[in-house]
Amino acid sequence: MTNSDLAEVLERLRALGVDRTFAGKRVVCTGARGFLGQAFARTFSALGAEVVAIDRYALAQEMGAAPPAELPGVENVDHDVTKPFPLWGRVDYVLPLAAIASPVHYAKRSLVCHDVIVQGTRNMLELAGAKGATMLLPSTSELYGDSGWGGSAMREENLGPLDPWDVRGRAYDVPKLCAEALAAIFAAAGVKIQTVRYFNVFGPPMSRHDYRVMSRFAAAVVDGLPLQVHGFGDYPTRSFCYVTDAIVGSFLVLARGDGRPYNVGNPDEHSMRRLASLFAEVGEEITGRTLTVEHVEPPAAYVKQPRRRRPDITRLLGLGFEPRVGLRVGIGRLLSWAVEAYK
Repeated sequence: MTNSDLAEVLERLRALGVDRTFAGKRVVCTGARGFLGQAFARTFSALGAEVVAIDRYALAQEMGAAPPAELPGVENVDHDVTKPFPLWGRVDYVLPLAAIASPVHYAKRSLVCHDVIVQGTRNMLELAGAKGATMLLPSTSELYGDSGWGGSAMREENLGPLDPWDVRGRAYDVPKLCAEALAAIFAAAGVKIQTVRYFNVFGPPMSRHDYRVMSRFAAAVVDGLPLQVHGFGDYPTRSFCYVTDAIVGSFLVLARGDGRPYNVGNPDEHSMRRLASLFAEVGEEITGRTLTVEHVEPPAAYVKQPRRRRPDITRLLGLGFEPRVGLRVGIGRLLSWAVEAYK
C-alpha cells in the first residue's frame, strides 16, 4: 500500500470502531515481504501493534519482493516457514500469509508451492495453539473451482470441484483447501481461527515479476507495450478487489468474525477485454502515451483457469464492510505507483 492507501485504511478502521482492538498486541506474520504481508505489517504497525515479520529472504528476493521495510514495532526475521518457529513470549494474532501465488511458478516449483502453504500453515497453527492466539487464515476464491459458471455469485458454503492433477490445482488450489482443513481440525480442538477467502486482490506494492494479469498489464503500460489479451477476452472474468478494501475487510473479520469463512472482495465482475481497455484508458491519462490492446493466443504453458469469479459478500457486509474502491480508481492508483516502481 502507498502512504495514502494506509491513511485511508486507518481512517476506515477508526470509523468502524475496530482500530483500538490491535494496539499493544503482538502479531506473527509469515510471508511478510509479499504483497499482502507488507500491507498487513504496515497496518498493524500503524495501529500500535508489535509485529514479528517472517519471510525466507532468499526465496522472497527470487520472487521479486522488495527488501524488508524498517517500521516501528516490526521485527524482521529470515526463516523458512516450512520449519517450526520457536518464539518466546506472548502472541495475540498469527497470520500465515506465506504463499507462492504466481502461476509462472506452479509448474516449475509445485512442491515448494505446496509445502509453503500446507506445512507453513500447520506450523503457524501449532504456534497459535501453543500461545492461545487467534489466527487469521488467508484462503482463496480458487476453492470455488468453476462453481460460478452459471452466473450466480459464489457463497462461502458452495465450494467447487478442484483438480489435484492440474498444475494450478496441485501447487495452489488443493494446498489452500488443505490449509482450511488443517484449520478446521485445530479449531475443533479449541484454537481460535478466522478465515478470509480473497478474490483477486491488487494494488501497490505488487511485484512486476508477479506475472498475474494486474501486474502484467501495469508493466505493459509502464513500458509502453501492447496489453496482450489471451483469445477474445470474454472469459475468464474476475472480480478485482483493491488492497485497501481487502485489508479493511480482513481486520473486520479478525475483530468481529464468527469463525466461519468470509469472502473478501468486490462483487463487480469484469472480462479480461474490459480490464485491458481500462488499463489502456487510465494508462494514457497517466503516461500521455497511446496504448493499444492486442489479442493473442495463450502461451503453450498457459495454466488452466476457472472461467468466472464473483463473490457473494453478504456475510462480510454484515460486519460493517463496504467496498469503496472501484476498478478504474484502483487501476489509477496502481499505475500512479508503478510508473516509478516498475522502472
